[in-house]
Amino acid sequence: MKLYNLLVMTLMALVLLACNDDDSDDAQSFGTFQLEFDHRVGDKQMQLSEAGSADYVFSTGSGEAFNLTLFGYYVGKIKLEGPNGELYEDEISITAAEVKGYYHVLQNEASSKYITLENVPAGTYNKVTFIIGVEEDGVEEGAAGGVLDPAEGAWFWNWNAGYIGFAIEGAAENSAQEKVEGDGWVIHEKSFSLHVGGWKDVEPVTGESQKFVNNVKTVTLDFDSEIRVAENLEPNAHIIVDLLKVLDGADIDFSTTYSVHSPKAGQPLANVIPDVFILDHTHQ
Repeated sequence: MKLYNLLVMTLMALVLLACNDDDSDDAQSFGTFQLEFDHRVGDKQMQLSEAGSADYVFSTGSGEAFNLTLFGYYVGKIKLEGPNGELYEDEISITAAEVKGYYHVLQNEASSKYITLENVPAGTYNKVTFIIGVEEDGVEEGAAGGVLDPAEGAWFWNWNAGYIGFAIEGAAENSAQEKVEGDGWVIHEKSFSLHVGGWKDVEPVTGESQKFVNNVKTVTLDFDSEIRVAENLEPNAHIIVDLLKVLDGADIDFSTTYSVHSPKAGQPLANVIPDVFILDHTHQ
């Protein structure tokens, strides 16, 4: 009888140990979460034209015809939040070898429009926050690799101005840009180039106008439903990026605004960037 009781107690202990292990695994389980960026121009899907093209396939709200040859932006510092205190913050690490936590999203690179977050703690989430642009950690860290490496095509101006965080290039029927040619490069007639950058406010010297402002913007989107993250799930947030909300929101007139290449000049565009990103729907 003593042997029987000992066997029963041993089995019960093993069952309890297994349950405790399962609970521990659940408490520390992780999953993925994907952000999908869908570029549009009003109710049209975005498409790029060849540089110099006079085929104006889009129109602003005020009726200005234009096309696009480049569109993109930097996304960084992604954060997921949940109704019960759940929190995930994408890791930020910037070295000469690699960059984590900043992503360069480009219309001409389809894969860049999908950002998959790894090792997200299992739980329920109902909100995402991210920045558009590159903050001081990406500028002051010195040599940066990956998407922040100028040698690899990163959109870097200089230390004071930082990175171009949001860029639109194309041609407009009403643009006053004249053709300019250099050694191996050309600025096409009727083209436009609107670059939004800047990571800090710098007070101007007395008698001078302000040049450097902080144009990094924060975007917060509430999900249409609560999304659960777990090992066996692949949730996704589909985000529409509507370029017309930039051009119309900043009241762009290509006859006068066709070349923006400084932080202060880009401020009117930067101010409407948070309205450009719209949650379309989520997938569980």
